Amino acid sequence: MRNTTVISNVKSCFITLTHSHSDPSSWIVKRWTKLMWFKKLISTDWFNDEQQALAFANQIKCEDYGKEIIRHAE
Repeated sequence: MRNTTVISNVKSCFITLTHSHSDPSSWIVKRWTKLMWFKKLISTDWFNDEQQALAFANQIKCEDYGKEIIRHAE
């Protein structure tokens, strides 16, 4: 059974954290971009620890959120 958590749901940055109970040492952070109803996978990063995966996901969320604010300000 897999648990998927949505970390960010911004148009330019859709980030999910996936963890499988059958493989407790794998935490997967996927980053997508959305265009209408399509999602395009940008990157996939694997971690052995939940804290590392969450820290990385929050870091890229903040970076992309800042870029989103700049795009809207222009």
